[in-house]
Amino acid sequence: MSRPLSRRARQAQETRRDILDAALRLFAARGYTGTTIADIAAEAGVAVPTVYASVGAKPLLLGRLLETIDLQAGVPELARALGTATDPREVLALGVRITRQVAERGSTIIKVLASAAGSEPEMGQAYAEGLAKHRAGAASTIRRLVTLSALAPGLAEPDAVAVFATLTGTPVYDGLTSHGWSYGKCETWLFDTLATQLLRARRNPV
Repeated sequence: MSRPLSRRARQAQETRRDILDAALRLFAARGYTGTTIADIAAEAGVAVPTVYASVGAKPLLLGRLLETIDLQAGVPELARALGTATDPREVLALGVRITRQVAERGSTIIKVLASAAGSEPEMGQAYAEGLAKHRAGAASTIRRLVTLSALAPGLAEPDAVAVFATLTGTPVYDGLTSHGWSYGKCETWLFDTLATQLLRARRNPV
């Protein structure tokens, strides 16, 4: 059984959370390059040295924000369920759900990262790693469908990965939500579309 945190440890956690929340607000409002550590400190109500001691410089701040996406989106639990599911439609639904959760909870951070990628080499690398992670997730979903012999006849695995990764990317969610779609509506449409394109037709019961 873990020991309860000391008062000092709780305060340190709260300070770190306040700093990350402040950084996210300012990155979203002013952009990555338009936000300074001094701005973040003022927004969080702490001293500049506290920001460096608690989290670090701007690249580390953005990195910490990125790390929170998967946990907030429940990705580890969903990925475990996907890896053991035996119904192809459930596998596909879980794969789409993961992308919906990441897009919904991480949209602001991902946009900040994308905007900084062109001017900050470290951010460009982080953005590329994020895209690679998304493609790896798509590949895992399709690989599970292949294991279940569930891909549509004639559909090659790499092509299925390309379709899934492209349609479930953050730009698609951003485009649809900009037209007033909810993330739930996006998820439903993506599942229906991908099921039609990727899955072997179900046999009608005799």
